[in-house]
Amino acid sequence: MSSQWYDIEEILPDVSRINDGDLDTSYVLRGTRRTGVIDTGMGIGDLASVVARLHPAKPLVINTHAHPDHWQGNHQFEETSMGQEEWRMVQGWIKAMAARPKSDEQGHSPLDFLKPKRPFPPEFNRADYQWFRVIEPTRLWADGDIIDLGGFRLEVILAPAHTRGSICLLERERRLLFTGDTALYGTIWLHLEDSTTPDVAFATYEKLASYAPLVSYVLPAHGTRILPSEFLTELNANAHRVKKGEVTPRFMKTFAGDGWYYDFGGYGLLFAQQIAS
Repeated sequence: MSSQWYDIEEILPDVSRINDGDLDTSYVLRGTRRTGVIDTGMGIGDLASVVARLHPAKPLVINTHAHPDHWQGNHQFEETSMGQEEWRMVQGWIKAMAARPKSDEQGHSPLDFLKPKRPFPPEFNRADYQWFRVIEPTRLWADGDIIDLGGFRLEVILAPAHTRGSICLLERERRLLFTGDTALYGTIWLHLEDSTTPDVAFATYEKLASYAPLVSYVLPAHGTRILPSEFLTELNANAHRVKKGEVTPRFMKTFAGDGWYYDFGGYGLLFAQQIAS
């Protein structure tokens, strides 16, 4: 199934991947009691209608984190949720933005930096686009909580790295791990103001590697690759190499700030500062 903006593909039984304009990835889980919606993308297309076509059960949004390319579609849904640590971080953003001079509010939106190549949906009006639309979650999750959709029992894993309150979601029976932006095949951004310290990030990758024996499918929030469980152990091993000074970084510029990139061959970690061994 595809539309002008979205590509929709059933990648595993009862699991559909939604490519959000080649910018990010959402997942729809067809539970027997609820429809799970993992991340809602940029909020450019009518995601709620896509989800309704995929499964009639009432949807529950579960955000892996609160960057604009992962939760700006939340306003289309009645019930939304995220990790409680991430929501604390969002409240800090709200206070900071409220303190800014009015003139600062006319800044660039993420669309100016991401430069989508696909044509926007006909109903989308870029002039009216709200790139920082805050929807208060109806549920907040803590490490170890279970989200029971019926046929899917998602275990919440607090995974601070990309952001301080990021979560991953483990489905033990189906051997699935949804990793958000914490673990993906590409540049893993750990250089942001919202990112954790390197030591906390390294501890998170150690933690995720411990789940590898329970996982067959790693499902990140960018790209269209299903990663094997070995990716978790490989990522952790490479993080250890960084700590030991065995990987030479190169300076990298991004629209969200510059940093030092540790390349593992096709993917890697981007930190704000060089890591001292």
